[in-house]
Amino acid sequence: MKILDTRSLLATIDNFNEAVFSGRDWIGEAGDLVDWLQSRLGKPGGYLDSFALTSGDWSRECRLFTGERLTTRAGRAHVIAEETNRVLRIIKQEAGLDVPSLEESEARLGERIFHDCREHALETGEFCCATCSVALWRYMSAGGFPGHPDLIKPGLRTLRGARSATGGWNRFPFYYTMLFLSECPENQAGEEMRFHVKSCQRRLRILEGRKDRHSRRKRDLLTRILAGQATSR
Repeated sequence: MKILDTRSLLATIDNFNEAVFSGRDWIGEAGDLVDWLQSRLGKPGGYLDSFALTSGDWSRECRLFTGERLTTRAGRAHVIAEETNRVLRIIKQEAGLDVPSLEESEARLGERIFHDCREHALETGEFCCATCSVALWRYMSAGGFPGHPDLIKPGLRTLRGARSATGGWNRFPFYYTMLFLSECPENQAGEEMRFHVKSCQRRLRILEGRKDRHSRRKRDLLTRILAGQATSR
C-alpha cells in the first residue's frame, strides 16, 4: 500500500505509522514523503503555523493511530503537527535526508511550549490537553526537540498521579498512551507498563473477535506489551 496520500495529511501520517508499527518498508517513499510533508508547513489551519491538515481533512473523522477520536479543532491541529514532526524526524534519522522544515516547525512549537508555558511544562511535562501531551512525549521519545528540557520524566510522574483505580488513567487516552510507553526504554517506562498489565489483559479479552483496523492495532499493541512484560520478569 502506498504511504503518501496527497489528498490527506491524516491518511499519510496514519499510513506511515502503520508501516513502522508493522515493520513494513517505507524507505522507497522517503523522498516523496519529505517533499510533500514539508509543503504543508505554514498552510492555513496549522497549529502555530506548523504542519497543516488539508482542506479535506477537516471534514473527515479524525482518529489517533490507536483509534481514539480527536474532536476539537485545536487538538487535531496540534496532534497532527507533533505526529508530522515525528514522521520527519524518523525519516531524517533513518534515511539520512535533509529536512529543513523540521527545525522551523520545532522553533514555532517550541516557542510556545518551552517559553510561554515553560513553568507548567517543566513541572508536569504537559502542554495543552492530555492527548496533546502524549503526542508531544511520543515525538520527544523519537528524538524530537533536541536541546530542550526533557518533558518525558515529569510526564511519567504526571501519569503515575493520574492512574485510575479501574486501570488506565484519568484524562489520558489509554491506547495512545500505551503506544507511547511501548516506544520508551524499559528503564524509563517499565514501572508504568507493569502497573497496567492486568488492565492490558482485560482489554485484550474484550477486543477478541473485532476485525476493524483500530481493534487490530490495539490487539497487536497489547500483545506486544504483555509479551515484553513476560520476558522482563
